[in-house]
Amino acid sequence: MADNSDLGRKIVVAGQGGKSTLARAIAADLGLPYIELDAIYWLPNWGERTPEDFRATTQRAIDENPDGWVIDGNYGTHLKGLVAKQADTVIYVKMPWRVMFWRTFTRSVARAYDKRIICGNNTESWRKSFFSSDSLLWYLIKNRSRYGTTRTNRLSGWSGRAWLLELDGRVALNRFYEERGLDHG
Repeated sequence: MADNSDLGRKIVVAGQGGKSTLARAIAADLGLPYIELDAIYWLPNWGERTPEDFRATTQRAIDENPDGWVIDGNYGTHLKGLVAKQADTVIYVKMPWRVMFWRTFTRSVARAYDKRIICGNNTESWRKSFFSSDSLLWYLIKNRSRYGTTRTNRLSGWSGRAWLLELDGRVALNRFYEERGLDHG
């Protein structure tokens, strides 16, 4: 079994296309609490926290776990580096847009069908997932050109002293799981 202590005790997994599964695997391996930013941000019935409340609630989750944590999520425009600045390691999962879109699409279909609870206490619906202007799929289509170096550069600026690891694509992500002996779930 690999020793992943070099990642530190305060780890952020950001990006798109595999970040949640990776964050859960690292948290389980290191015995650290898993904190999902989507569960903090989204209120019942897909209500959104104000930026101030989101920052305060996220900081409270960090403060409640002084011995370490693995945080899953981005929210760069809302948190403005709040989490990355406190991390030992920031892992950025960067999948090609087509892979990320396909994964999001298939996951949305499954979630709309089985109504599993996500993002706090919410469920996806066919309408929300596919026919709403706030659909994640629609967001990905509208913002396709924004995915790339802009996010990595912004995260790099916020991460300060943290070790920034960029996993560029499926091969790099799978190699990371294998080299570190992590359960791919």
